[in-house]
Amino acid sequence: MALQHILEAIAAEAEAEATAILRQVEAEAAEQRAAVEKQAAERRQQLLAEAEAQAAQERSRLLHRARLDTIRRLVEVQEQAFLAALNAAKAELARLRQQPEYDAIFAALLREALAVSEELTVVRVDPRDRERTMALVGATHTIEPTLTTWGGVVALSRDGRVMVENTLESRLERALPDLRALLAPLLGVETMLRNPTQ
Repeated sequence: MALQHILEAIAAEAEAEATAILRQVEAEAAEQRAAVEKQAAERRQQLLAEAEAQAAQERSRLLHRARLDTIRRLVEVQEQAFLAALNAAKAELARLRQQPEYDAIFAALLREALAVSEELTVVRVDPRDRERTMALVGATHTIEPTLTTWGGVVALSRDGRVMVENTLESRLERALPDLRALLAPLLGVETMLRNPTQ
């Protein structure tokens, strides 16, 4: 009986050891599984964060490009509107000589030019304005009807060193920057350039 008892004790001890080993293996497997799941969750979060960052970057790039395209289109429209307004102004100025107020405008342009310097004794005008000029300056100035212009004068000193151009064309040319500045706010380009996030 003692042998039986010894065998049973050995078997019980082996079973207890096997159970302990099995529990230890299961605990280690559970720890490894938890560590792997944690790493997988962290990697998922990292991949999601990277994907979100890339999506945000792409969205920002697309928005920036769309804003630039919109600004470019607005500038094109602004330029077309400016050119249309400029052509309309040119057409009006080209017809101004036929208007009743042209005599007063011509006289003002002549006075302004001559007021710059007493040396300005030569007046160049369009042949159509020769009589008007003679009526205003008489024999005090040399009148040269050599210009082709919508109206106005070019006044020169006798030696040609001083010259004042005061024609309708030159006045329009000098006004172009102001005309552009007046037109720009109507289309909102400056607002968009100042506030690109809108």
